[in-house]
Amino acid sequence: MAARDFPWLRGLLFCLLIGLFGGGIAMAEVQPQERELTLGVFPHLPPRELEKVYAPIAAVFSEALGKKVRFRSSSSYKKFMDKLDQQAFDIVMVQPFDYVRIADSFGYVPIATRDEALATIVVVPQDSALTDLASLKGKKVALPPSVAAVSLLLKAALKEQGLNDDVQISHHRSHISCMQQVVIGAVDACGTAAPALRFFMDKMDTQLKIIAETRKIPHTLFAAHPKISAAERDKILQALQSLSATEEGRQLLKRGKLKPFVPVNDHDYDVVRNFKALVN
Repeated sequence: MAARDFPWLRGLLFCLLIGLFGGGIAMAEVQPQERELTLGVFPHLPPRELEKVYAPIAAVFSEALGKKVRFRSSSSYKKFMDKLDQQAFDIVMVQPFDYVRIADSFGYVPIATRDEALATIVVVPQDSALTDLASLKGKKVALPPSVAAVSLLLKAALKEQGLNDDVQISHHRSHISCMQQVVIGAVDACGTAAPALRFFMDKMDTQLKIIAETRKIPHTLFAAHPKISAAERDKILQALQSLSATEEGRQLLKRGKLKPFVPVNDHDYDVVRNFKALVN
């Protein structure tokens, strides 16, 4: 008696074969892929320059985590802050005032910061007669957007010296556009940060003079959404710290005029919380 004598038997055998061999293929095809992560960087540089610096860092994170990490930013500080409020980024590189806000509101966890403190430095042309904060009385000073850390720091410093009503402040799209106002003579001075100044002078092949510096606070930092595990955060930290240990990594840091990264914890930013309360 052969299977051809029983058509129903041939059908049963066919189904069994599909189940044994085809099922594994089908299951492999429907396995969900690892979810992509996003790295959101606050727009302190022009978009193209920002991408040149941080898209490669996103690639370093991808390799460390074994999953795709995509670089993202926004065209303005305001739009970026809106994205932060939407918890749109898994990993962020943010200024300290934004960090304390998203840490306290959404539980973002700090990972690493630059190996330098953040202060607003006031820069002027090399031949400027301005020498200190007091000499800014009656002058025009350009700043990044009003929500930028350097803007808040300088305004507080001017207020402490009783100059807040005697200086004409204008806000611009980024640190770079702020310093460009100085170069073209549209303003007398610009308030910026050391990394941005290093980047600008290298790109523009020009020199600006520092005449004043405000109080210092912890610098911009990388942080992660609470859904990113402690093990993944540790991999990100190791990836950031390893940048200064290889030639390729050092070139990446050099491109953004960045100092090496060091571990950081939330308590380091209590001074920012206190300063924010004082400013408000």
